[in-house]
Amino acid sequence: MKKLLLLGPLFVFTACATKESQIADYLKKNPKLVFDVIEENPEQFIEVVNRAARKAQEGMQQKQLSEMRQQQQEQIKNPLKPDLEKGRQLVGDANSKITIVEYADFQCPACGAAFGSLKQIKEKYKGQVQFYYKNMPLSFHKQAEPAARYYEAVFLQDKTKALKYYEYIFENQSRMRDDAFLKDAAKKLGVDMKRLATDLNSEKVTARIESDMAEFEKFGFTGTPVILVNGVALHGAQPFEEIERVIGETLKN
Repeated sequence: MKKLLLLGPLFVFTACATKESQIADYLKKNPKLVFDVIEENPEQFIEVVNRAARKAQEGMQQKQLSEMRQQQQEQIKNPLKPDLEKGRQLVGDANSKITIVEYADFQCPACGAAFGSLKQIKEKYKGQVQFYYKNMPLSFHKQAEPAARYYEAVFLQDKTKALKYYEYIFENQSRMRDDAFLKDAAKKLGVDMKRLATDLNSEKVTARIESDMAEFEKFGFTGTPVILVNGVALHGAQPFEEIERVIGETLKN
């Protein structure tokens, strides 16, 4: 009976209203009607809200994808030109026809997801890719900057060990909670720990990280990861197929 009494006035008024503004005005004056209906039908309310949220999210994703595709077409004609410092490739050499530059944060979950896609690309296009890792440690990730410093300090010693360090950190990202993890990872790879301690806070390591971050901001990027494929930007953790699609389009042009 209570339910009929609550729903009755709302139904009658809705059926008789001639303008949406009348309905809105009535509900503003009688908000308890809405709350009572929600309380009587909580499961239906949650289902409707979730459905609306999913629809809004899908719409936003489609819009973002459309905007990114449009931007990519423009960049195919006028590619972005990152600084490709000689000898800084983590994989490949300057003669490789596919150039991939990743701007990432070692503690970023999305970057961890992108790592898997990039690994597939490197395996499929082995010998055809020159790959650069650039640091964009985000301030709200406590271990992001220390990890970037350890990676660059290892790179100063040995590029092969730096590649293994890069892979180890992303493969074990969920375990990275403090500097002890980063130090232990370096020990496992046989890094010269005395030199590492000296290089961690050196001007060279600091300058390299700051340079990467400045380039990221210069291009107007706002979140990690960003993957540049021959100067064309992919934002977020893109699947293998999407990265491969951009490779194909850039090579055609």
